Amino acid sequence: MKMLNLVNKILLKQAAYSTQPNRLKNVLVVSNTGLGDTILSSPAIKTLRKSFPDIKITFMINKMMYPLYKEFGYVDDFILYGTGILNQLKIVQEIRQREIDTIFLFHSNGPEDVFFSMLSGASNILKVTDNVDHPFKKIFLNQPNRKHQHIIETKIDLVQLYAPKVIDTTMEIGYKPKIEKKVDTNRKRVGLQVGAQDLYKIWPIEKFIRLAQELDRGENIQFVLLGATPLEKSYTDRFMKEVKSKHSIINVCCKTSITELADTIKNLDILITNDTGALHLAIALKVPTISLFGPTDYQIYGPYQDPELHTVIQKDGFFVNNKPKKQRGQEGIDLISVEEVVDAYRQFEKKQYND
Repeated sequence: MKMLNLVNKILLKQAAYSTQPNRLKNVLVVSNTGLGDTILSSPAIKTLRKSFPDIKITFMINKMMYPLYKEFGYVDDFILYGTGILNQLKIVQEIRQREIDTIFLFHSNGPEDVFFSMLSGASNILKVTDNVDHPFKKIFLNQPNRKHQHIIETKIDLVQLYAPKVIDTTMEIGYKPKIEKKVDTNRKRVGLQVGAQDLYKIWPIEKFIRLAQELDRGENIQFVLLGATPLEKSYTDRFMKEVKSKHSIINVCCKTSITELADTIKNLDILITNDTGALHLAIALKVPTISLFGPTDYQIYGPYQDPELHTVIQKDGFFVNNKPKKQRGQEGIDLISVEEVVDAYRQFEKKQYND
C-alpha cells in the first residue's frame, strides 16, 4: 500500500493528460469491491450500453463477484480483479492491450485504482468520490455530484458527461437463480441478514433473536440465517442457541457460494436486513425487504426501485458518524425497536393476504 502510494505520487508529477470527452470507443467500467457496490453500479453500466450500443465495454470486477455477472449481457469482456502489486501490473497490461480510452471508476479503492488508471493509457478517467480534496483529483473527469442523491444517480452522473440517450436506474445481475417449488405454500420463508461490513450498521443480534421469538409465536415461519463472515457466524451460532424452535431455522451462514446466496434469497418470501450487500441483491431479484437504517441514509443507499416491495425503517443515528469508522458503535442502529420491525412484518403479511 505504501509503495503504491509513493509510485502514484511520482506518476502524478509526470502526468500530462489530454482529455478527450467526446471519445468513447473502448471503455473500462470498474466496480471491483464488495457485493452491494457491484450491484449498485449495474444501472450505470446498463445506461452506457443502452445509450452507446456500438462501444466495447470491459468490466473490471472482483473475482468473488464474477459468477453473478458472468452472463451479464451489457458488457463484452471482463478483467478479474485481485489485490497485490503483481496483480496490479497484470491489470495494467490487460488494460493497455485492450487500448482502453475511457475508464469509469464506479466503485474502486485507492491507491490501486489510481495506479492502474494512470498507467492504462486511457485519455479519460472518471471517478465517483465525495472527497473534494482528493489528492489525485487532477486526473479525474468528474461531473459535480448533487448532495443527498441516491448512489445509483451519482454513478450515472459520470455517464452524463457523454449525454446518454437512455437512463436506466434498475439494478440487475447476470445470474439466473434457481427457483424452488415450495412444498408448504402457507409457510413464510423469512431471511435474516444479521451482519454487515461495519459494526455500526449491524442491528444488535439480541434484537434479531427477540424478533424471531416474537414472530414465531404461533406463526408458520421458517427463518433463513444469512451471512458470510466469522462475525456473522458467531451471531448465527448464538441465534441457534437462544431461539427455541430449531425446526423453524435454516442456517446457511458461511455455507453458500455467491450464486447459492442468490438462489437462497430468490426463494425467500421476504428478507429482513441491515444495510449491506444482501439488501441490494434482494432488490435486484425483486424479493421484498424490510431494511434497517440508522447511521446510513436510505435515501442514498436504500431501495431505489420497486418501492411497493420494500419497507425501510430509518432512525436518526447519524451522530455515530462523528467518529472514525472503526470506532463507531451500534448506538445509532440500536434506536430501531423490535416492535417496529414486528409491525413492518405484520404489514407485509397483511398486504400479502390482500393480494
